[in-house]
Amino acid sequence: MKKRIKTAVVLCLTGILCFSHRVNAREFMQLSAGSRSQMEYLVQKKILNEQRNYLLQVKLLKKIDLEQIIRERPVYIPKTMYEVTNREQRILERIVEAEATDKDLKSKILVANVILNRVRAKEFPNTIEAVVFQRENGQVQFSPTADGRYDSVTITKSTRQSVKRVLEGEDYSEGALYFVEKTMATPGNVSWFERSLTRLFTYEGHSFYK
Repeated sequence: MKKRIKTAVVLCLTGILCFSHRVNAREFMQLSAGSRSQMEYLVQKKILNEQRNYLLQVKLLKKIDLEQIIRERPVYIPKTMYEVTNREQRILERIVEAEATDKDLKSKILVANVILNRVRAKEFPNTIEAVVFQRENGQVQFSPTADGRYDSVTITKSTRQSVKRVLEGEDYSEGALYFVEKTMATPGNVSWFERSLTRLFTYEGHSFYK
């Protein structure tokens, strides 16, 4: 057994350290006891370093795999089996930013709530993209898709956070399917909202209806 161990050490020395010490097994056995001990120490040190590097690489790969799994985990509209694509999440972020650029986080959450409420409602299209770009009698449902704001906005951190929270189930909308900022809308549109819908509440200038 001891002879096998000794042979293994010699082979290890020859295979690992030959690039730096350029020795073979015969030369190793001809070295003095002190030189052999020094070389064995160097081999052990190299093996430990390689083991440490290997473990660090394994740990890094596991972390990368975990992050990939988290990124690829499906996102669904709450209370449905509708899977939200990356493209639709970007669309939702963009319309929320355009409709509530100067408003707080809750306002942005409310806008996203209305979009998802429409997706769930039978009287509206059943995808986020179709809801955002829907037209009725040639008229857009969300004005930023017609006036250029949808295309020109820069998505902020608070908007991304609001959309993420909505997709996780946060909802203050009371089922609202419509909202309007009366100071920005035409009198005719405001009149239609008040006459045809049930007003639920007003927050940060947006009035919400269903």
